[in-house]
Amino acid sequence: MNNTEKLQKIIAYSGLTSRRKAEFLINEGKVKVDGKVASLGDRASKKQNITVNGVPIVEEQKVYYLLNKPDGVITSASDDRGRVTVLDLTQIPERVFPVGRLDYNTKGTLLLTNDGDLTHKLTHPRYEVKRVYKAKLNKVLSFEELEFLNGGSVKVNGKYSIQTVTLDEKRSYVVTLSVGSYHHVKLLFENVDANVNNLTRIEYAGISHVGNLSKGQYRKLTPKEIKKLKLIANGIIK
Repeated sequence: MNNTEKLQKIIAYSGLTSRRKAEFLINEGKVKVDGKVASLGDRASKKQNITVNGVPIVEEQKVYYLLNKPDGVITSASDDRGRVTVLDLTQIPERVFPVGRLDYNTKGTLLLTNDGDLTHKLTHPRYEVKRVYKAKLNKVLSFEELEFLNGGSVKVNGKYSIQTVTLDEKRSYVVTLSVGSYHHVKLLFENVDANVNNLTRIEYAGISHVGNLSKGQYRKLTPKEIKKLKLIANGIIK
């Protein structure tokens, strides 16, 4: 058992797909280990012959990119409704996937990679990875409303939400979170009867597109940025 790992984890490490999709493929009977159909919960060694749909998995060289996502684009590898996805904006030769999600009308910093382990750590709530957003509202918040949002009694999607909200300029606020959920920032401001008219993620895990990427542009991360992400993912730095 010492040299084995959960099968879905090995598949995700290979860059083939996410852990969740790997679990689905295992349940569908499309994964075999040494010729035997695998079951969810099975463990294996990377040295064993693991196939998905009859094709042996091969661990790809890990790549890391930063995209300045425009609004009106789906944060997904594909879309059954034919909408433009973030991968449609790139010409990355490797099969990559987004790290986390940005809503359809939210723009800004988005990481793309084929590193399944890093993606899992950067998106799992347990690791409390910092996200920073700039939100333009339909009104100016009062001192009491701002104080409330920075307190400990705000709920978003049924759970307490801890964040820092600061005034950037008139009707624009910077929100720093360590845990995100569906429509988190928009629902956060609904607590004070404010609507978000424009939302941009300006930083994720210490990486930012601001000042170096125009809307829709992307680039490879630098070795220094990759090292920083791995340190954050392993809990060595915040």
